[in-house]
Amino acid sequence: MLPAILLLAVVLPFAWFVSEFWPHRVLRLVLGSSAIGLSFLIAYSVGSLEHLNANAWYGGASKNLIDTTVTELEKGNTEQVIRELKTLQNEFQPTYENRARYDKLIEGYLERLGHEWKHAV
Repeated sequence: MLPAILLLAVVLPFAWFVSEFWPHRVLRLVLGSSAIGLSFLIAYSVGSLEHLNANAWYGGASKNLIDTTVTELEKGNTEQVIRELKTLQNEFQPTYENRARYDKLIEGYLERLGHEWKHAV
């Protein structure tokens, strides 16, 4: 399916360009509308996939954070967990522009508590 969509993404604009030299107005309109519509569909699909990727990425890092915190609290390392959570709190600066090094911050938290980073994704 993906190869067909990629082929259409190349062929439709080219066919639209070629049709501009033909006298068939309806064909030009159909090819132009199709090429523009397909470009919007591809952009939407890529955006959706990036959103899913970000969800999985944050989900994996958050699972590591929660699992390690629960494990350490069950071991009775409350003071160390609180200290490291405060460090994480000070380092984390959420932003809409990027992922705010969230994975690196969680990885540092895990290392300071003596745990390995588990790649859930």
